Amino acid sequence: MLQFHKSTLVSRKLSWCTRIICASDRFVIVIVGNLLVGRIASNEVIVQLVKSKCFPVLFYGLKVCSLRKYQYKSISYVINSTFRKIFNTRSQQTVDECLEMFGCLQAQRTIAIRKRKFLNKFSIIHNALCRVFVVTAKTELESCCTDV
Repeated sequence: MLQFHKSTLVSRKLSWCTRIICASDRFVIVIVGNLLVGRIASNEVIVQLVKSKCFPVLFYGLKVCSLRKYQYKSISYVINSTFRKIFNTRSQQTVDECLEMFGCLQAQRTIAIRKRKFLNKFSIIHNALCRVFVVTAKTELESCCTDV
C-alpha cells in the first residue's frame, strides 16, 4: 500500500510513472513546507521558486509515459494543493485564478507540450538505435497533437 494524500493506491504493479508522481509530490511538499515556515519569502517568490525548481521535477520523465486520466488528476491535485498551501486558501476558484495569474498551465497541457518537444527532437536524431523507433515516435506525436 502506498499512502497518496487522502486516497490509498493498492497495487502490486505500480507503474514507474506513478512512482515518479508520488516522489515528486513529496519533493514539492517538502520544498513548499520549508519555504512557508516562518514566511521567509513572499508568495510571489515562492511561486516562482516552485515553478522553476519543483514543477520541472514533477514533470520530469512524464513526457515518455502514457498517462491515464487518474494520473493526470493526481498531478493536478499536487499542483492545486501546492497553490492552496502557498495562498492559504481552500477555494478552487482562487487557486485557478492564481494559476492563471502566474502563468501555470494545466498539468495535461504542460505534459503534452513537453512530450511534443521531446518527440520532435527524438524523430530527427540520426542515432541508429533511435531510428528504429522513429515511426513509433511520429505516430505518438500525431496522437499527442490531436489530444490537446
